[in-house]
Amino acid sequence: MSSEVEKTPVTIDDVDPFIGIDGPGVTLCGPYHPLGLVRLGPDTVAPHRTNGYRSDFPLQGFSHTHVSGTGGEGRFGNVSLTPFVGPATLSPGSFERVDEAAKLGRYEVTLQPGKTKVSLTASPRCGVSRFVFPAGEQANLMIDASAVHKVHPKAGAQCIGGSIEWTDDLSFMGYGSFRGGWGHEYPYHVFFYGKIDASPDYLLFSQNEIRSSHSNFVSGSDSKCVASWEARSRGEIEVEARIGISFVSISNARANFENEVANESFETIEKRNRLAWGKWFDRIQVSGGSEEQRRIFATFITRLLCMPSDLGVDDEYAYWKSGVRHFSEFYALWDSVRNANSLITLFAPELQRDFLNCLLDIADKRGWFPDAWITGHSAKIQGGSSADILFNEAHLKGLDGIDYQKALGFMRKNNEVISPDPYLFGRYLEHYRDLGFVSTDTMNCVSRHLEYAYQDWCIGSLAERLSDTETSQTFYLSAKKVWNLWSEELQHFAPKDNAGKWASPFDINVCRKDSWNDPYFYEGVSRSWTYNVQADFAGLVARCGGEVGFEQHLDRYFEDKKIIAKETFMHIPYLYHYANRPDKSSKIVRRILSKAYKPERFGIPDNEDMGCHSAFYICGLLGLYPMMGQDWYFLVAPAFERSVITLGQSGAELIIEAQNPSDKNVYIESASLNGARLDRAWIRHEEIKHGAVLSFSLSSSVTGWGRHNPPPSPLTSQEASLSV
Repeated sequence: MSSEVEKTPVTIDDVDPFIGIDGPGVTLCGPYHPLGLVRLGPDTVAPHRTNGYRSDFPLQGFSHTHVSGTGGEGRFGNVSLTPFVGPATLSPGSFERVDEAAKLGRYEVTLQPGKTKVSLTASPRCGVSRFVFPAGEQANLMIDASAVHKVHPKAGAQCIGGSIEWTDDLSFMGYGSFRGGWGHEYPYHVFFYGKIDASPDYLLFSQNEIRSSHSNFVSGSDSKCVASWEARSRGEIEVEARIGISFVSISNARANFENEVANESFETIEKRNRLAWGKWFDRIQVSGGSEEQRRIFATFITRLLCMPSDLGVDDEYAYWKSGVRHFSEFYALWDSVRNANSLITLFAPELQRDFLNCLLDIADKRGWFPDAWITGHSAKIQGGSSADILFNEAHLKGLDGIDYQKALGFMRKNNEVISPDPYLFGRYLEHYRDLGFVSTDTMNCVSRHLEYAYQDWCIGSLAERLSDTETSQTFYLSAKKVWNLWSEELQHFAPKDNAGKWASPFDINVCRKDSWNDPYFYEGVSRSWTYNVQADFAGLVARCGGEVGFEQHLDRYFEDKKIIAKETFMHIPYLYHYANRPDKSSKIVRRILSKAYKPERFGIPDNEDMGCHSAFYICGLLGLYPMMGQDWYFLVAPAFERSVITLGQSGAELIIEAQNPSDKNVYIESASLNGARLDRAWIRHEEIKHGAVLSFSLSSSVTGWGRHNPPPSPLTSQEASLSV
């Protein structure tokens, strides 16, 4: 690789929207703005994945709302457009794709049969679709207000009502009401207002009824209509459809249309999309690395900022007005808390502050922190309240403009008040409180126990910094419950029943049911979950036989070359730091990143999950990986020659320099911080938050750098002040 190639900077032109769209990644190839409400893109016939798409299935339309990277049941896929040629029908069938292409801000495809050319772009709250129909064919555009994604034929997601009304030859408006999808069953509504730029010759509202008056409408749970243009013997028929979307009202949808797309060309809207992304790419500028690394890195910046949707201040949120910027589709904090929120705190602290103030406003109005927040409602709690972790981390990192005292009250509530519905908020608290552990009476009991204990430590940490000594000591002591499910015999965490008896039979490698409904662990097994003691890794090292024993523990874990980085286990490669072997962390991290992620449609090993896999890759190549809920980062060998991270609106820069990075030079030989020698393989946020220069010299051989000064293990350091 030449030096010229090595120094190539990453730009928006490196983005490949098809990376991870197939398989478990379920990302999006259609255009969307950073945190945009509209995510416009193609949908294939059902059953499809939660992104509405499969490369091996025929296309059936293009909808304006999508989730990206999520598992579980489908949701959205609303306000769908289907272009087709031939006789008008409300059942146009499906289409093969030719010349499918995508770049940042634009998606294109040609549909067969019919050779209809489709181009899509998007503004924050609007979609713009261009359809070019061949000469000599009748052209049709079906608008479906009742469309919703179906992951399988018996999927719960369904339309429960809607309408489409044409107000003149070019303008239409309506809504769809839906229920079902991952996380909760509460209904939600999608409103729209749109225009086409060519007056149709007639409208079809049912298979046997053609109407032409301006008051045409259809309503109900199967609200569709078709606009049709008679065939032309010469020349193609070109139609553009511009549609504003709102979660609040048709009035809002029309305002979004007027403000964003009414008077701009398709190309101008596309350009603005790219400019909007360019501002975020300016925050993380890297040069060097391989072409493959640059493509994935650039694409993952757009995945990181795909969700949640920015609803603005008292604008696109339907349930109350409070002067707070709101967001929808935190899908879910349980995923993004692992690394994505920490990365956002680094390069966009103002955005992370707004996320947290939104969560605090929700708790203020609804009584509890949500862990997932979807279409205005709390959704499935997968392991406690991840917001507890985020608020503690934000305070540790000095994020201002947040009422931390109020946040502490809601954090304590999770531990102190029995939730009326722990599926949606709070905890399964009784046994954890009374027995000191979550028993087998509760689904996913051991993984919940581990997460509750860490969240208790975060409550204690925030209380300490707010000078609430009594609360701090109480919750630090509660966090020590984590070890109540440690099995000395197995050297792993294991389940107990409510009488305190170990569950039998039990195997640390076996999931007893599917990974969501396993009685003991959520999305994993004990072999992996055992490494989730974020407040007390030193305690884990001691219980595994000290540094040498812990190193061997990790070696056995990584003997499995097929290990896939689930979100809850992404920190595990970095735990060699606690065995004083940061060289092994560097090697394993680079191995996982190179093997598990590819610039391909099947390029992500698991659900992308709210920026979690994207942040894992981005931070790994930067060489700076966060510990969730705390104020420091693991250091490993960077993959880029130079990275410049702008630390929010302050304009301060964190510069990471590496000499001779390559696939072989994965070990750190020496490091410096602002020119001063750095011998530890971790760094505090305070040391870099106002700007800094981190410099690394890399080697292809194992080095002794960074040993003998492991990262913090706060619960162990607090041991002296606690009574067991």
